[in-house]
Amino acid sequence: MPVEPVVELREGWESLVRAWARRRGEQVHSEDGALYLQTKAGGPSGTRLTVDISPAAGSLVVAVTDGTLVPPDRLAPTAAAATAWNAHEVTPAAVLGDARSDEPLLSAVLALPLVSHLSVPGFAATLDTLLERAVRLLRECHDLGFVLRSDDDLATRD
Repeated sequence: MPVEPVVELREGWESLVRAWARRRGEQVHSEDGALYLQTKAGGPSGTRLTVDISPAAGSLVVAVTDGTLVPPDRLAPTAAAATAWNAHEVTPAAVLGDARSDEPLLSAVLALPLVSHLSVPGFAATLDTLLERAVRLLRECHDLGFVLRSDDDLATRD
């Protein structure tokens, strides 16, 4: 069995991202030193996700979102759901925020040290697993954010 060559993320992250996107049949776009693409998780009828990948502070930051902005009336319960996720799960982290919008965006975020070395299949497996977990994070946090928001739910607890 041939040994797959490994690539240091610091110098090779862009080629790893492009190889992963090609395998998924997706087009990669570039903006301000970041790469991003849209893909589906869970097959052709799965959830449509945006994956944004960029180096920052010694890490390769991978942020995955379904693009749903959190309106003000759902912000506190969604933040509570994200905090609960982060207390229970190690990766990915649930993050609320978006510099491009007044309403925050819920994202699943994974940071990989730029000094890490991964093979093409290893990097692909890491991102594929991240997508699966991101779908669960987004669904759970959005669902719980909706349930916690309901005045009827809170009134029945008294």
